[in-house]
Amino acid sequence: MKLTIDNQEVELDEPTTIYHAAKQAGIDIPVMCYREGYDYFTSCMMCVVKDTTSGKTLPACSAQAAEGMVIETQSEEIREARKFTLELLLSEHVGDCEAPCQRLCAIHSEIPKMIREIKDEQFEDAIATVRADMAIPSILERFCNAPCEKGCRRAQHDEGVSIRHLTRFISDWDLKQETPHLPPMRESTGKKIAIVGSGATGLAAAYYTVREGHAVTVFEKADQLGGRLRSADDYDQELMEDWVIEGELRVLRLMGVDFETGRELGAGLSLASLQEEFDAVILTLGDTPNEALEAIGLPVTDKGLKINPKTAMTGVKGVFAAGNLVKSGMPILKSVQAAKDAATCASQHANGEAISGIYEMYNHMMGRLQDGEIDIFVSGADPIARVKPENLEKDGYDLANAKLEGGRCMHCDCRASHDCLLRIYSDEYGAKQNEFKGEQRARYVHVNQNATAVYEPGKCIKCGLCVQVTKKEGEHYGFTFVGRGFDAIAGVSLDKTLREGLEKVGDEVVEACPTGALSHNEKYQPPQGVHVGADLTAEKSDSKPESASVEVTK
Repeated sequence: MKLTIDNQEVELDEPTTIYHAAKQAGIDIPVMCYREGYDYFTSCMMCVVKDTTSGKTLPACSAQAAEGMVIETQSEEIREARKFTLELLLSEHVGDCEAPCQRLCAIHSEIPKMIREIKDEQFEDAIATVRADMAIPSILERFCNAPCEKGCRRAQHDEGVSIRHLTRFISDWDLKQETPHLPPMRESTGKKIAIVGSGATGLAAAYYTVREGHAVTVFEKADQLGGRLRSADDYDQELMEDWVIEGELRVLRLMGVDFETGRELGAGLSLASLQEEFDAVILTLGDTPNEALEAIGLPVTDKGLKINPKTAMTGVKGVFAAGNLVKSGMPILKSVQAAKDAATCASQHANGEAISGIYEMYNHMMGRLQDGEIDIFVSGADPIARVKPENLEKDGYDLANAKLEGGRCMHCDCRASHDCLLRIYSDEYGAKQNEFKGEQRARYVHVNQNATAVYEPGKCIKCGLCVQVTKKEGEHYGFTFVGRGFDAIAGVSLDKTLREGLEKVGDEVVEACPTGALSHNEKYQPPQGVHVGADLTAEKSDSKPESASVEVTK
């Protein structure tokens, strides 16, 4: 049997679906409701393709390949159909890809994940989470204005979580280790980037550029690194102890950043020489008058340095700028964010790529909470007041207080944010969250019944995989579809608890779920004497099942 898929001729030895025929040819067709080893369900319709010989649009996961078919998998018509499907799914999706605290963090740090890791004393994981996004965290978190805390949902109940001090705790712990954590870095590009200025913006820019595989040299006009960080007029030196700055400098040196002191731009170091030697230049000079900028060869306007705000490039090609040089009075968090953007643009320029800046992935937002929903979030957190020991600003948290404060986090993030297919495809196809927005979204529901998994029905796309997995693995109750028509949802059979429905295959069901509707329950406590995955039939015959903190309303 022969057919054509995306202009490739495919020959099949035996009957199969269009999806598998395309896979044989190395062509990827998106699927959400299909999983290898299980029957197709044909519910999400993300796998639609066009057979131009018949003019029919077909679901590739279930439609059989046939002789002479000419299949298109990525035509404009098909991409629009998939976008339409995604927007219908998004219209009833209840959940956040990222917690409000992460969205409001200018650095975009995965805050709830870090807090879980601190609470579980997984310190290596916690600092890896921090440094995955954040440069110079021990410095930054002493002076950050913490917009993440203002956006923390816990503030709607009592007070937001002390995110800044938790991040400082793990960052200080890291600097005190014999070898601090070094983040993953790309292979060497052979490109060189110069950074002029070693204040907070310059050090942050060095961090983000060296991670991209470039050779980075930081030039500082003074004999000591740190710029304004060393100034008592700008930063409280009681908090900015030498070991903090030196610790962050050690991290940068271990990452491969070179530093040269006593090198002032315009006084023995020219912009032209930097342009000649380096593939890109990032200027982090701090407040600089127009006359001084013009003297070193930079065009200015009556508002200061001439710059394209979308790409952080100055009026000189290949020369970028960030921090107070661009906008006076910038707080340290904004300076680090600006350094990240400038570093991204400079890296793209050095690599010969189009300069587009930092890429922001699709991010679903649940929006304002409805009456009573804050209680659902609070029910999973410790009911204590914000932990405020004496001398907190000077000394920070110790481990005991960090764990106590971490217990207050409500973990509003989605555990599947990195591999949720609904999010990935919504991003790829440019789907819009509110294209089919109703008058009011559905109510948020969180089912947590001391089972191996937690269930959030509002994130379910009714793919049926949880039903198939529990049936195949012989769960006594397992999952089924409850209700009819538009009101149908996946749930445990016979109105049993989540624990009873997932006695054996909690991990498998979580892995199969294409969204974050089912996620691992970090707080799961197996009944005494019962191992995870064991048959609980005998155990539960003599005891009543736990009730959920929040039940699914039928």
